[in-house]
Amino acid sequence: MIFARSSALAAGLVGLTPLTAAFGTINEPVILGQHNEHEMVTRLAFQCTSGQKSDGVCFEPRSLDQLAGYHREVMGVALPGAGFNGAVGAPDTLDPVPEGPEAHCDDADFVDIPGYPQTRKDANKNLQKCVDHLRARFRQAWVSAELLVDEKRRIRPGEVELTNPFGGDCNFAFPSLQVNVFARAKCSTLEGFGRALHGVQDFYSHSNWADETDTSQPISETNPPGLALNGTAPFLDLRASGPIPEDQIPYNLTTGCFTIPDGTPGTGDCAGRVTHHALNKDHGVIHLDGTFGEAGPGSPRSEFMSKNFENAVRAAVQSSQETWAAFREHLREKYGVVAGNLMICALVRDDPIKDCRKRTVVIALDTSSRSGAAKASGLQLQIARDFNTKLSSHGLDRVEVIEFAESPKVVYPMDFPESATFGELDRKGRTNIGNALDVAIDDIIQSQPDTYTDRGGVVLLTAGVEPENTKENRELAEYALAQVERAAKEGIRIHYACINAPRPVDADPDKSWHECSPGHAIIPAVLKTGGTFAYINHISGTPHLTPAAHFISTIMSRGLTATDEYEPELTRIYPGVTIAALLSPDEYPSKSLFYPASPSEKINITLRDRALDGQGVGNGRSGCFSVTLRDRKLDDLKIATYTSCGTEPLVLNYVALQDIDLLVVAELGDPHHPWQEGMPEPQGVVFTLELSSNMPGKNETSTKTMSSIVSSKATLKMAEETGTRTEEFLTSETVEVLEEAETVNGTASTTSTGSHKVNGSDGVIGSAMPAQEAMEAGRERSGSMEDVYVTTIAGNFSGKDRVVVGALK
Repeated sequence: MIFARSSALAAGLVGLTPLTAAFGTINEPVILGQHNEHEMVTRLAFQCTSGQKSDGVCFEPRSLDQLAGYHREVMGVALPGAGFNGAVGAPDTLDPVPEGPEAHCDDADFVDIPGYPQTRKDANKNLQKCVDHLRARFRQAWVSAELLVDEKRRIRPGEVELTNPFGGDCNFAFPSLQVNVFARAKCSTLEGFGRALHGVQDFYSHSNWADETDTSQPISETNPPGLALNGTAPFLDLRASGPIPEDQIPYNLTTGCFTIPDGTPGTGDCAGRVTHHALNKDHGVIHLDGTFGEAGPGSPRSEFMSKNFENAVRAAVQSSQETWAAFREHLREKYGVVAGNLMICALVRDDPIKDCRKRTVVIALDTSSRSGAAKASGLQLQIARDFNTKLSSHGLDRVEVIEFAESPKVVYPMDFPESATFGELDRKGRTNIGNALDVAIDDIIQSQPDTYTDRGGVVLLTAGVEPENTKENRELAEYALAQVERAAKEGIRIHYACINAPRPVDADPDKSWHECSPGHAIIPAVLKTGGTFAYINHISGTPHLTPAAHFISTIMSRGLTATDEYEPELTRIYPGVTIAALLSPDEYPSKSLFYPASPSEKINITLRDRALDGQGVGNGRSGCFSVTLRDRKLDDLKIATYTSCGTEPLVLNYVALQDIDLLVVAELGDPHHPWQEGMPEPQGVVFTLELSSNMPGKNETSTKTMSSIVSSKATLKMAEETGTRTEEFLTSETVEVLEEAETVNGTASTTSTGSHKVNGSDGVIGSAMPAQEAMEAGRERSGSMEDVYVTTIAGNFSGKDRVVVGALK
């Protein structure tokens, strides 16, 4: 037995020494003779190759810690009682007492000698008690596993987390019930499975299944026969129910009778019987490379023949692996292959929210004449190729490539992304976005009908719809809108890139410029899928801008599919990509965006209400919205607030004198005129934000997180277990987000150059926080004036002082 913590061990170690009735749980070789044998058996059974992601069979380090437990050593010397018992050690934990003999397969003793106190039939009854107990623990595990995923077959984040301020380890000690039904589902599942494993492993340690007898002594209660069987006990398939078939129980099978004190010969209830002490192979040194050290002490059966301990360990490892395979199979049978595989992945992966998903994505490329006129083909291909490289290269994600004009053409059917091909685009014909989306949605659903919901996405690259000046063109726009709305209902995200025609950097600000037309009401519909809408500013003569990488990073940080969603309320802004956002009274009352600015960086931020472009919500009317600039690093220190109730663009010019995460918070409503009862209800707003900088080519580094390495052997083994297609078992993907290498952590606040009123069109007002007020706020939050740095802000809407976006040098 083991105590949960070293303090408990110190309090009663000597007095409770006789309670050691199982493969050892604690690392205390001097007094108890234990070398954390349960932990080592479990690690041998389930450890992943060092540094390898789980293949769905092995357990990653933190998850394995929860199942197997861990011990502490200093310079190779065990610290008694230090560490964590894990789920497999839970039956030995004093909470307040260990589990009974049924948890360790004790008391099923029998020797075919005259006058033996227990018959074969009675021994079988005690063996049945053990097996029934382990079946109940097995059931506890698969019932608990149901809570790992929700009704949409998505892993529940709060049920699988293994990190928290208290260390994150599961608590498997539950005094009254010894079942952690109120814990995280991962912990509850591992508890049931680990408690079942404990008994499975103990069966081989406490029985003569795999061992040999001392042939120099006669068969007796102190020297029972050894069966020396290869393989594992069939009755330990814990999916079974009912009585153990008699033909599965060898006639001379025996486990040890356990009582206190435990010794040889037996006393009390164990008088004249095979005792646990006489038969056990509990103690010995196990190495994680599968080799062994010294066997014993306290295990006579191992001490006279160390091979007995080694054979018991090997059988326990094999039987543990078979129990895990049976558990995986049962989850798939009980909950279906899709949900079952997600449950398995959630148990073996340390970060299942990131790792346990497979995505199907369609990349749709516009080959119409309109795209050719906008010179968008080259940028489309660059985005498509670069985006494809961000998908998993280990056969987890699937991608399809469609080219479309008046009708779509599948040029690369749904398959592995590493084999995807992209050719030159023909550029002819009218644009029919609706047809392209229709095919894309159908193919996502058909490719994996059980899993497309929340795991599908479409990346649509286009130069815009045909002018809606004819009935036919209006019908095309309505059809595209209907398909976007269909995607939202199917749980498929649309990421829409509207590629603008080239414009020179020194373009005349008063000269009209052709902007990509997405189609009537398409922007709010796209955003309601959970996807991204962006205008990509295809500016000629600016090779230092990277709109392709920035658009891809915008998608990935927002979440390619619904399962990828990371921080949807906080969107990263990139130069060269104008992103759209939706504000509505009920679902989206606010939106936060941020940009990491560098010292001396000059920034233009332009926000436009898109109501006049046919992108409004709320019966076509627009509403007021406020824009507040904050310093994200300094506890969201407020810099200035502006309000727009009209259609004039809101242009903010900002100069950073210090590294700052500039936070732009847009909120529906007018803070200067709060809504009151009797007033018209606030209307929704669709706005776009464009940012330009005099440092558009800042040093940016790409951080790539690879989530999985799946071995072909493991995949084939899993497929063989259930006869399911190989790809059903592949779960994981890759996320790549660009981060600013220039941005550093530091304390900084910002102030304005002074209080001022912004001139602009009717309904557009603005004010900035006075410098002294901001400095006082900075002092309150940072604690000293020395930590306050000054930046400047100016707001201009019209007139000679206006700074044109794109003209900063």
